[in-house]
Amino acid sequence: MEFKPLTPLSKPTVLLVHGDTRTIRHEQWNRVQQKFNILTYDCIDADEFCKRLAPGGTYCNINAIVRTGWRKAEPYASHFLYTAEVAKHYPPSLKLIVSSGHGHDEADMDTLTRMGIWYCNTPDTCTEAVANTALYLILSAYRHFTFAEYCARNDWALSRSLGMKTVDPLGSMLGIVGLGDIGTSIARKAALGLGMKLCYFNRRRDVERERQVGADISYCESLAELLKNSDCVVLACPYTASTHHMLSTKEFALAKEGGMRIVNIARGRLIDEAALLQAIKDERVTGVGLDVHENEPGINEGWSGDYMATVLPHIGVCSKTSWDGFEKGCWDNAEAFFDTGKPLTPVNSIV
Repeated sequence: MEFKPLTPLSKPTVLLVHGDTRTIRHEQWNRVQQKFNILTYDCIDADEFCKRLAPGGTYCNINAIVRTGWRKAEPYASHFLYTAEVAKHYPPSLKLIVSSGHGHDEADMDTLTRMGIWYCNTPDTCTEAVANTALYLILSAYRHFTFAEYCARNDWALSRSLGMKTVDPLGSMLGIVGLGDIGTSIARKAALGLGMKLCYFNRRRDVERERQVGADISYCESLAELLKNSDCVVLACPYTASTHHMLSTKEFALAKEGGMRIVNIARGRLIDEAALLQAIKDERVTGVGLDVHENEPGINEGWSGDYMATVLPHIGVCSKTSWDGFEKGCWDNAEAFFDTGKPLTPVNSIV
């Protein structure tokens, strides 16, 4: 079917989903309100959403879904709207989904693609916030600042037990799994700010990303090679079926003498946390910094009293810089799609 550009008589209907944490770019917001019929999502759960998608329902003629703001903020954090089970209720008019953030593991991409629905994320919009979080977690994995803060508040003398346990990251090897926007920024900050050496593992070598780092970085042909050579490992890769528990017992056993440090700012299910806790007991792992967790929301009870590990409640993205980028990226995609027939940052490809 030939694509017909947007006209005043054919305003697309966009379902806007946003939580309590969102910025408004007023010039753009005023423009999109003129270009689109905007419905605001207010369902109590995904089941009600499905009912509203049915013929005659409030959302039965939507052309796009735009989900902006902090995806993990209330009140819709637990509303998973892009699964295969929900997608079977989508009306035929729905052709575009745009959702804020880098990750897209909550969307059933195969199903959406078969249905002819473009799915877009907003890459490189929260890079600075997440990379800064990673840098903090790297430092804390080496210097155990979480334990030190606990001591400052509760038992000053206990902090002296850190004397022979902490070390600076200067000159040590940082292994980055996933040299995308965020991984590249982490590499640059760690090399230029902390004086760390760098290596990385991707599915394939990326010479352009290596150039963007602005420091020497070596490519590892396998995850095993990276683990054997790294003093600290940062996960900055997507979560897929093939990367589920990519770090588990076998991988932790590859740690060099003296152990490795583990930092995860990507997705919790990349790590088998039971195996990670055991690796700490076995001294295969000597420092941990986690912003994401295997069974969110909440953390593994093994971390609850362990102040030698730094655990955050998936707030790496949490910055007004991110919300502004999310808002722009989401509406830029919607405007481009209805103006030209193709969005700007699609994850999938629709023929």
